[in-house]
Amino acid sequence: MIEFAPLFTLEVEHAYYGGRCPDFEFAIPAPRARLLARGRLLARKHEDRLTVLYEKGEGGEPLASLAGATLQLGLRLANPHFSNFTALPFTPDEGLPLFRNAGADPAALQAPVLLLLDPADAADAQLLREVLFALVEIELRAAFYGAAPAFRVPFAARTETLSYYVVARGYTASQFNQLEVSDAGFGADGRAQIHFERVAPSAFTAAELPAALLGGTGTRVTLFRSQAAVARQHRARKGIQLARNTEVIVPQLPQPGAAAATASLVVHVSKS
Repeated sequence: MIEFAPLFTLEVEHAYYGGRCPDFEFAIPAPRARLLARGRLLARKHEDRLTVLYEKGEGGEPLASLAGATLQLGLRLANPHFSNFTALPFTPDEGLPLFRNAGADPAALQAPVLLLLDPADAADAQLLREVLFALVEIELRAAFYGAAPAFRVPFAARTETLSYYVVARGYTASQFNQLEVSDAGFGADGRAQIHFERVAPSAFTAAELPAALLGGTGTRVTLFRSQAAVARQHRARKGIQLARNTEVIVPQLPQPGAAAATASLVVHVSKS
């Protein structure tokens, strides 16, 4: 009977999702695929986690130990909107982010370093053909056999000002001035409250959308923007609302999704 046991696991975590990230495929560069066969290893993906298994001998020992060898694993991006909500460690044209377990703790990956690839080098050319977003190098240790470490590649969420451009039709100047955006859901969400400031079109800078492009004849435009930068997140924050005095007009304002390049949103309201 052939029996396998975990050698290590690898997963990508992202603050945007609040945990495991589904936006990558795992790839094993061709030169390193042969290492798997030599070490009697299997690589299996399940629920966005890669598990590398080793074949056990009759006494439970690895049938072909690779202790001391380095295994390369590639991360291939499957979400074209990834950069919209990610604080990238490097810009894509700088090089290939490389995560390694080269620190004091061999069971953990260090912060990435930049790997510069030379197309004239055969090994580098092979990696370039793989079209990878990042590379993970794991030096296998004897202790991994029987005590499989869980490696994690972390990504931080992009932070930016949350901006709501309110375009109102049918409101008098007095009624329009009573509109406000507030965060009524921070308690239920168990998070810090987001505070908004109101900005008149006369105070818009080059960073804001031009008011003339937002509203036409008979409309009024204003901007409510967060006083501090807000991290992108997959799950919408509850209770960010538009109200006039005590009347809630929009109980749940939209929030930027993965496809949105910025956190600027336009909200249209009308009053007969």
